[in-house]
Amino acid sequence: MIVGLGNDIVDISRVDERLEKRILTEEERKNKKGKITKEYIAGRFALKESYFKALYTGISANSFQDISFLNRSDGSVFLMHHKYRPSKNGVYNFVYASLSHDSFAYATVLLEKIEGKVFIGIGTNLGKREENIQKAIEKLSEISKIVSISNVIETEPYGKTDQPAFLNCVVEIDTDLSPNALLEELLRIEKEMGRIRIEKWGPRIIDLDILFYGNLVLENEKLTVPHYDFENRIFFVKPMLEIAPDFVHPISLKTMSEIFDELISKNSDNNTHQLNKW
Repeated sequence: MIVGLGNDIVDISRVDERLEKRILTEEERKNKKGKITKEYIAGRFALKESYFKALYTGISANSFQDISFLNRSDGSVFLMHHKYRPSKNGVYNFVYASLSHDSFAYATVLLEKIEGKVFIGIGTNLGKREENIQKAIEKLSEISKIVSISNVIETEPYGKTDQPAFLNCVVEIDTDLSPNALLEELLRIEKEMGRIRIEKWGPRIIDLDILFYGNLVLENEKLTVPHYDFENRIFFVKPMLEIAPDFVHPISLKTMSEIFDELISKNSDNNTHQLNKW
Protein backbone atom coordinates (compact mmCIF):
# COMPACT_ATOMS: atom_id res chain seq x y z
CA MET A 1 0.00 0.00 0.00
CA ILE A 2 1.34 3.41 -0.97
CA VAL A 3 1.29 5.70 2.06
CA GLY A 4 3.02 8.74 0.59
CA LEU A 5 4.22 10.30 -2.66
CA GLY A 6 6.13 13.54 -3.12
CA ASN A 7 7.69 15.41 -6.04
CA ASP A 8 9.84 18.52 -6.25
CA ILE A 9 11.63 20.56 -8.92
CA VAL A 10 14.50 22.97 -8.21
CA ASP A 11 16.06 25.48 -10.61
CA ILE A 12 19.77 24.75 -10.22
CA SER A 13 20.86 28.23 -11.34
CA ARG A 14 18.95 29.81 -8.45
CA VAL A 15 20.55 27.70 -5.71
CA ASP A 16 22.59 29.65 -3.17
CA GLU A 17 25.68 27.60 -2.31
CA ARG A 18 25.58 29.06 1.20
CA LEU A 19 22.59 26.76 1.81
CA GLU A 20 24.96 23.79 1.85
CA LYS A 21 25.35 23.81 5.64
CA ARG A 22 21.59 23.86 6.17
CA ILE A 23 20.66 21.26 3.57
CA LEU A 24 23.50 18.72 3.54
CA THR A 25 24.34 16.28 6.31
CA GLU A 26 27.88 15.19 7.09
CA GLU A 27 27.09 11.82 5.47
CA GLU A 28 26.06 13.57 2.25
CA ARG A 29 29.26 15.60 2.19
CA LYS A 30 31.35 12.46 2.63
CA ASN A 31 29.31 10.61 0.01
CA LYS A 32 29.90 13.27 -2.65
CA LYS A 33 32.99 12.58 -4.72
CA GLY A 34 34.73 15.82 -5.55
CA LYS A 35 33.52 19.37 -5.06
CA ILE A 36 30.08 20.16 -3.65
CA THR A 37 28.25 21.76 -6.57
CA LYS A 38 25.02 23.67 -7.02
CA GLU A 39 23.64 20.63 -8.82
CA TYR A 40 24.37 18.40 -5.83
CA ILE A 41 22.79 20.83 -3.37
CA ALA A 42 19.75 21.28 -5.61
CA GLY A 43 19.33 17.52 -5.95
CA ARG A 44 19.43 16.93 -2.20
CA PHE A 45 17.06 19.83 -1.59
CA ALA A 46 14.59 18.44 -4.13
CA LEU A 47 14.83 14.91 -2.69
CA LYS A 48 14.29 16.08 0.88
CA GLU A 49 11.37 18.31 -0.07
CA SER A 50 9.87 15.35 -1.93
CA TYR A 51 10.26 13.17 1.16
CA PHE A 52 8.63 15.75 3.43
CA LYS A 53 5.75 16.04 0.99
CA ALA A 54 5.40 12.24 0.97
CA LEU A 55 5.04 12.36 4.76
CA TYR A 56 2.28 14.96 4.28
CA THR A 57 3.92 17.11 6.94
CA GLY A 58 6.04 19.57 4.97
CA ILE A 59 9.36 21.02 6.07
CA SER A 60 7.93 22.77 9.14
CA ALA A 61 7.73 19.49 11.09
CA ASN A 62 11.12 18.21 9.92
CA SER A 63 14.78 19.05 9.58
CA PHE A 64 17.07 18.64 6.59
CA GLN A 65 19.54 17.05 9.03
CA ASP A 66 17.12 14.22 9.89
CA ILE A 67 17.77 12.41 6.60
CA SER A 68 20.54 11.84 4.08
CA PHE A 69 20.16 10.92 0.43
CA LEU A 70 23.24 8.97 -0.58
CA ASN A 71 24.50 7.38 -3.77
CA ARG A 72 25.26 3.67 -4.04
CA SER A 73 28.30 2.52 -6.00
CA ASP A 74 26.13 2.27 -9.13
CA GLY A 75 25.00 5.90 -8.75
CA SER A 76 21.44 5.14 -7.66
CA VAL A 77 20.01 7.07 -4.71
CA PHE A 78 18.82 5.73 -1.37
CA LEU A 79 17.48 7.38 1.76
CA MET A 80 19.25 7.06 5.10
CA HIS A 81 17.06 7.96 8.08
CA HIS A 82 18.70 9.55 11.10
CA LYS A 83 15.23 10.13 12.51
CA TYR A 84 12.26 8.09 11.30
CA ARG A 85 8.83 9.70 11.12
CA PRO A 86 5.72 7.84 9.96
CA SER A 87 3.63 9.32 7.18
CA LYS A 88 0.30 10.79 8.20
CA ASN A 89 -1.07 7.64 6.53
CA GLY A 90 0.93 5.36 8.83
CA VAL A 91 4.27 3.59 8.98
CA TYR A 92 6.16 2.59 5.84
CA ASN A 93 8.85 -0.03 5.34
CA PHE A 94 9.91 0.74 1.77
CA VAL A 95 11.23 3.98 0.26
CA TYR A 96 11.87 4.57 -3.44
CA ALA A 97 13.70 7.69 -4.59
CA SER A 98 14.63 8.98 -8.02
CA LEU A 99 16.60 12.04 -9.11
CA SER A 100 17.45 13.49 -12.51
CA HIS A 101 19.03 16.73 -13.71
CA ASP A 102 19.18 19.10 -16.64
CA SER A 103 18.96 22.79 -15.78
CA PHE A 104 16.57 21.66 -13.05
CA ALA A 105 16.73 18.93 -10.41
CA TYR A 106 13.70 16.61 -10.54
CA ALA A 107 13.01 14.37 -7.55
CA THR A 108 10.35 11.85 -6.58
CA VAL A 109 9.99 9.92 -3.32
CA LEU A 110 7.45 7.15 -2.77
CA LEU A 111 6.69 5.55 0.61
CA GLU A 112 5.11 2.10 0.75
CA LYS A 113 3.91 -0.33 3.42
CA ILE A 114 4.34 -3.93 2.28
CA GLU A 115 3.13 -6.75 4.52
CA GLY A 116 5.97 -8.44 6.37
CA LYS A 117 9.53 -7.82 5.15
CA VAL A 118 10.72 -6.96 8.65
CA PHE A 119 13.28 -9.57 9.70
CA ILE A 120 14.36 -10.31 13.26
CA GLY A 121 17.43 -12.38 14.06
CA ILE A 122 17.16 -14.56 17.18
CA GLY A 123 20.13 -16.10 18.97
CA THR A 124 20.76 -17.89 22.27
CA ASN A 125 23.60 -19.86 23.85
CA LEU A 126 22.62 -20.07 27.52
CA GLY A 127 20.11 -22.21 29.38
CA LYS A 128 17.51 -24.24 27.50
CA ARG A 129 18.27 -22.84 24.09
CA GLU A 130 15.36 -24.27 22.10
CA GLU A 131 12.90 -23.15 24.76
CA ASN A 132 14.46 -19.68 24.69
CA ILE A 133 13.88 -19.38 20.96
CA GLN A 134 10.32 -20.66 21.21
CA LYS A 135 9.54 -18.23 24.03
CA ALA A 136 11.05 -15.31 22.08
CA ILE A 137 8.90 -16.16 19.05
CA GLU A 138 5.81 -16.32 21.26
CA LYS A 139 6.61 -12.88 22.65
CA LEU A 140 7.19 -11.53 19.13
CA SER A 141 3.73 -12.78 18.19
CA GLU A 142 2.27 -10.62 20.96
CA ILE A 143 3.60 -7.41 19.38
CA SER A 144 3.46 -8.31 15.68
CA LYS A 145 2.14 -10.76 13.12
CA ILE A 146 4.47 -13.69 12.42
CA VAL A 147 4.82 -14.14 8.65
CA SER A 148 7.50 -16.83 8.42
CA ILE A 149 10.09 -18.57 10.58
CA SER A 150 13.32 -20.17 9.41
CA ASN A 151 14.71 -23.45 10.61
CA VAL A 152 16.87 -23.27 13.72
CA ILE A 153 20.58 -23.74 13.10
CA GLU A 154 23.46 -24.28 15.50
CA THR A 155 26.51 -22.09 14.94
CA GLU A 156 29.91 -21.55 16.46
CA PRO A 157 30.33 -18.31 18.47
CA TYR A 158 31.23 -15.20 16.47
CA GLY A 159 33.80 -12.69 17.68
CA LYS A 160 34.32 -14.15 21.16
CA THR A 161 34.85 -17.87 20.60
CA ASP A 162 35.38 -19.19 24.16
CA GLN A 163 31.68 -19.72 24.89
CA PRO A 164 28.93 -22.27 24.09
CA ALA A 165 27.54 -22.72 20.58
CA PHE A 166 24.50 -20.66 19.56
CA LEU A 167 21.11 -21.59 18.24
CA ASN A 168 19.91 -19.07 15.65
CA CYS A 169 16.92 -18.42 13.44
CA VAL A 170 15.27 -15.54 11.60
CA VAL A 171 11.63 -14.52 11.92
CA GLU A 172 9.78 -12.39 9.38
CA ILE A 173 7.13 -10.19 10.97
CA ASP A 174 4.54 -7.63 9.96
CA THR A 175 4.33 -4.64 12.27
CA ASP A 176 2.86 -1.17 12.58
CA LEU A 177 5.60 -0.20 15.03
CA SER A 178 8.22 2.25 13.81
CA PRO A 179 11.80 0.93 13.75
CA ASN A 180 12.76 2.59 17.03
CA ALA A 181 9.51 1.55 18.72
CA LEU A 182 10.16 -2.01 17.55
CA LEU A 183 13.68 -1.84 18.99
CA GLU A 184 12.26 -0.78 22.36
CA GLU A 185 9.91 -3.77 22.32
CA LEU A 186 12.75 -6.15 21.47
CA LEU A 187 14.86 -4.76 24.31
CA ARG A 188 11.88 -5.20 26.65
CA ILE A 189 11.51 -8.85 25.59
CA GLU A 190 15.24 -9.46 26.11
CA LYS A 191 15.03 -7.96 29.59
CA GLU A 192 11.93 -9.98 30.49
CA MET A 193 13.74 -13.15 29.43
CA GLY A 194 16.72 -12.36 31.63
CA ARG A 195 19.21 -10.81 29.20
CA ILE A 196 22.04 -9.07 31.03
CA ARG A 197 24.42 -7.00 28.89
CA ILE A 198 27.94 -7.42 30.23
CA GLU A 199 30.31 -7.73 27.28
CA LYS A 200 30.15 -7.36 23.51
CA TRP A 201 29.72 -10.71 21.73
CA GLY A 202 29.47 -12.44 25.11
CA PRO A 203 27.07 -15.27 25.98
CA ARG A 204 23.40 -14.38 26.23
CA ILE A 205 20.14 -16.09 27.08
CA ILE A 206 18.47 -14.31 24.16
CA ASP A 207 19.50 -11.85 21.48
CA LEU A 208 17.00 -10.09 19.20
CA ASP A 209 18.30 -8.03 16.27
CA ILE A 210 16.46 -6.05 13.61
CA LEU A 211 18.21 -7.30 10.48
CA PHE A 212 16.02 -5.52 7.93
CA TYR A 213 13.01 -3.24 8.12
CA GLY A 214 11.89 -3.53 4.52
CA ASN A 215 14.38 -1.59 2.43
CA LEU A 216 14.83 1.17 5.00
CA VAL A 217 18.29 2.35 5.95
CA LEU A 218 18.57 3.86 9.44
CA GLU A 219 21.60 5.24 11.23
CA ASN A 220 21.32 6.90 14.63
CA GLU A 221 22.73 6.56 18.14
CA LYS A 222 20.34 3.73 19.03
CA LEU A 223 19.80 1.78 15.84
CA THR A 224 21.56 0.73 12.65
CA VAL A 225 19.47 -1.00 9.96
CA PRO A 226 20.31 -3.10 8.00
CA HIS A 227 22.39 -4.87 10.65
CA TYR A 228 25.87 -3.40 10.29
CA ASP A 229 27.66 -6.77 9.89
CA PHE A 230 24.92 -8.81 8.25
CA GLU A 231 26.89 -9.92 5.20
CA ASN A 232 29.64 -11.52 7.32
CA ARG A 233 27.39 -13.53 9.64
CA ILE A 234 26.36 -16.94 8.39
CA PHE A 235 23.87 -17.31 11.26
CA PHE A 236 21.92 -14.39 9.79
CA VAL A 237 22.50 -15.05 6.10
CA LYS A 238 21.65 -18.77 6.01
CA PRO A 239 18.20 -18.42 7.68
CA MET A 240 17.44 -15.38 5.50
CA LEU A 241 18.35 -17.44 2.43
CA GLU A 242 15.80 -20.04 3.49
CA ILE A 243 12.79 -17.76 4.01
CA ALA A 244 13.59 -14.86 1.65
CA PRO A 245 16.20 -15.85 -0.98
CA ASP A 246 15.21 -13.02 -3.34
CA PHE A 247 15.07 -10.29 -0.68
CA VAL A 248 17.46 -7.51 -1.68
CA HIS A 249 19.91 -5.81 0.67
CA PRO A 250 18.94 -2.12 0.40
CA ILE A 251 22.49 -0.79 0.18
CA SER A 252 24.46 -3.39 -1.77
CA LEU A 253 21.40 -4.42 -3.86
CA LYS A 254 22.51 -8.05 -3.56
CA THR A 255 19.95 -10.80 -3.00
CA MET A 256 20.25 -13.13 -0.04
CA SER A 257 21.28 -15.86 -2.49
CA GLU A 258 24.14 -13.72 -3.79
CA ILE A 259 25.26 -12.75 -0.29
CA PHE A 260 25.22 -16.40 0.81
CA ASP A 261 27.26 -17.52 -2.21
CA GLU A 262 29.85 -14.81 -1.58
CA LEU A 263 30.08 -15.65 2.11
CA ILE A 264 30.51 -19.37 1.41
CA SER A 265 33.16 -18.67 -1.22
CA LYS A 266 35.17 -16.83 1.45
CA ASN A 267 34.67 -19.60 3.99
CA SER A 268 33.82 -23.07 2.70
CA ASP A 269 33.17 -24.36 6.25
CA ASN A 270 30.04 -22.49 7.32
CA ASN A 271 30.04 -24.11 10.81
CA THR A 272 26.27 -24.58 10.96
CA HIS A 273 23.84 -27.44 11.02
CA GLN A 274 20.08 -27.42 10.85
CA LEU A 275 18.08 -28.56 13.84
CA ASN A 276 14.39 -28.15 13.19
CA LYS A 277 11.52 -26.00 11.95
CA TRP A 278 9.22 -24.23 14.37
